[in-house]
Amino acid sequence: MWRETTKRERNMSIFREEFAGWLPKRILDFHVHVFNPATLPQGATYNCAGHALRRYGFAELRRDLAELYPGRRTAAVCFGLPDRIYNRAANDRYVAAGCDNRRFFAFRLLDPSEDPAVVRRDLASGPYLGVKPYLNYVRKPVDDVEIDDMLPAPLMKVINELGLIVMLHIPRKGRLADPVNQEQLVALCRRWPNAKIVLAHVGRAYFLKNVVGHIDRLRKLPNLWYDLAMVGNPEVLEHVFATVPADRVLYATDQPIAVAPGKSLEINNQYSYITPAPWKLAIHDTSGRVVYTCFAYEELRGIGKAVARLGLGRRFLNGLFHDNGMRLLQAAMRSKER
Repeated sequence: MWRETTKRERNMSIFREEFAGWLPKRILDFHVHVFNPATLPQGATYNCAGHALRRYGFAELRRDLAELYPGRRTAAVCFGLPDRIYNRAANDRYVAAGCDNRRFFAFRLLDPSEDPAVVRRDLASGPYLGVKPYLNYVRKPVDDVEIDDMLPAPLMKVINELGLIVMLHIPRKGRLADPVNQEQLVALCRRWPNAKIVLAHVGRAYFLKNVVGHIDRLRKLPNLWYDLAMVGNPEVLEHVFATVPADRVLYATDQPIAVAPGKSLEINNQYSYITPAPWKLAIHDTSGRVVYTCFAYEELRGIGKAVARLGLGRRFLNGLFHDNGMRLLQAAMRSKER
């Protein structure tokens, strides 16, 4: 069994000893990928931190939420696998069919080449409360992709008019520190004030140097939120919690990767992962000397350390793990109903 949940006694011990005393009773994961076999090319699998998956559906998500957070009421924002190699339409249909917008909340994948009229029809008539663009949908070299390529004005006009959410994984090697990203992110929020922009992975700022000094100009943007998916560095988390408005930070994990064994590392102003299975994004622990828990629990450890250092209380935790995200989703629902 590759999944590191409380089905293993060592993870149950971690949960009881390290998290149970402070983790809120309600948890909303704002960043979850779900897919069924129809999403994948025939015979293909999805590489989940070195583990081959044919599906990660709502049944698997329900199981993992229950096993990761025992005794908690859980919910999730769900979208598909954002890449041109996957069947986007099939994946969106699967997400729409499985989300009730009460426990599971649907986002639609977004290809920038799509017809705005089709996007408007799908967003207006379907259950979707937001969109998930991705740099791999852009038809240009991946290192040259810009935010404006991912979110062209005709599509942003639709999203802005409907008042929906954008789950934005920013491009470019410099990530949050890249000046082009900085300028375009500010311009995006200001030009489309009714759109709600979520900066996934805190702008992919997994190591401290990439976040310090780079969220200061963003923190006053009233329609920008920050999700913590796969951010486990306690120094990064502490800086984010101390810098941006408390009601703009969203707990998120990037499931299903977050349930896999591994940990993110900061090394010399860089980051990588270490995993027991070979994975292109990770340092492979070939010796097998390390006993792992999952990425999600390493993230909770980082959050717990940051919260303790800053002396943040129950109100902050309730907002982070549930209330902030739920208010954002409810605002999108109200906008869409107008």
